[in-house]
Amino acid sequence: MAHIPTLDVLVLCLPQDARSQPILRLTLENFDQFKFTPSGIAAAFKVRLIRPLTDSDWATFQMYARRVRSLTFEKDNTKSHMMLRDHGLHDSAALALLGSPASPSSPFPLLRELYWKDKRDVLLPCLQRCISTTLTRLVIHSELWPSAMVNLVAGLGRACPKIKEFRCSMPTAGACAVLSDFVTCWDDLEILETGAVNVQALQHLASLKHLRELTMLVPEGHSLDLDPASTSSVMFSLDEFGIIAASVELLLTFLTPLQVSAKSAQLNIDTASNVYYLDQLLSSLTGHFNPNVLESLHVGVYRPTDPGNHALFELTISAFRNIRDFTKLTSLDLSSMHVSITDDEVLDFVSAWPKMEHLYLDTAWDWGVAHLKVTFRGLAGILERCPNLRSLGVNLDTSALHDSPAYVNSQCNGITGEKVTDLNVGSAECDDVEATGTLLARMCPNLIHISRAGINNTDEDNPSIHEEWLQGDDRWQEVENFIVQKRSEQLEQECAL
Repeated sequence: MAHIPTLDVLVLCLPQDARSQPILRLTLENFDQFKFTPSGIAAAFKVRLIRPLTDSDWATFQMYARRVRSLTFEKDNTKSHMMLRDHGLHDSAALALLGSPASPSSPFPLLRELYWKDKRDVLLPCLQRCISTTLTRLVIHSELWPSAMVNLVAGLGRACPKIKEFRCSMPTAGACAVLSDFVTCWDDLEILETGAVNVQALQHLASLKHLRELTMLVPEGHSLDLDPASTSSVMFSLDEFGIIAASVELLLTFLTPLQVSAKSAQLNIDTASNVYYLDQLLSSLTGHFNPNVLESLHVGVYRPTDPGNHALFELTISAFRNIRDFTKLTSLDLSSMHVSITDDEVLDFVSAWPKMEHLYLDTAWDWGVAHLKVTFRGLAGILERCPNLRSLGVNLDTSALHDSPAYVNSQCNGITGEKVTDLNVGSAECDDVEATGTLLARMCPNLIHISRAGINNTDEDNPSIHEEWLQGDDRWQEVENFIVQKRSEQLEQECAL
């Protein structure tokens, strides 16, 4: 049994006079062997066939190919070749081995796994030749989904009847109809990541006993064609369920007929969404996911490109109230949203999740605007209510340190999160490294990593904004170093006793 990371590994089994030797470095002697363009330079480092293959060569190739169980076609990366990290196989050689009439009709007769990551169209004949009835795992990434790819995929249902795992990249809306047809041919599926299928295909998938993971990719322009008069639901029982949608409206529509009993749910939206639709989505989740089963929930939204309209994306605690019904949550990530929340609100919010281990309510992107944050009192309350926390993200308000240090210490005294190792402080500022570090070290004695929100300002004409953000990042790095040093000193003192 063999796993072949790239096809050029197999070419090495051919006689040396049949293949070129890859150029390891550019010299004056080989300078004239390539065109001085990025693609030309990349081609110079790839292995080629330098003569037609003989019957003996094909026999040698087949002797090794029949042992291959897993094969990967990596993504073509010109920069990688220019940096000499990966020599790879020239397209002409790949086509000669797998795409020509002279090559065997089934070059890998015992192939079980095929990972197709080359998103170009030129090598589709090679993909076609690798498709076989023996495949149980198939991953296909196509950038544009040309008609040739759609036609190839359309026959997968019958060409690969034993498939247990299938994954593909985001398809076009037109390709989704084809995907709906062929997934109904598979009865042994365990893992599926595919374009949004129709209701009939969803019903077939829901009936599969072994399906554990399901991810639906909903492209722009997709229509589920639901019957407005229908009240029937499609019920799934899974370990993991996910949707990646081009917009929140499309995600809401696709969720409409679904009732999902899953331990984990990941919902990702590829465009920025405003408060109205996000509120709709978050409020509807309890109607689609079983609160008695769900343990992990992630809702991701693409960041807005215009931070000037931040008010359109700022969510208040009211948008999250229904999520409190998921009382078995151990992981919740809402960090891609712009959340405005007070201490009392966050403490009421998290009191429903005593088993929580990973909680992210921080803002992943620094908007450069003021909004309500969680103080150290709120942080202490979270640690008290969620004793199993290992990682935490909140927009931390450090100003209380300067208003009344004694008050802060009295509120947080004795409350610790022993298991917390990672803390994301969102858009928090830090004016006093030592005071902040001392308090955090007391509250989270095993803290090893502090991160903060990325900058969400793309104004290239105002570099001072970016510089200010970098300075803030440096200060929080100093806080992290201070805590690590303080813990190291404490351990030395304990060892000395």
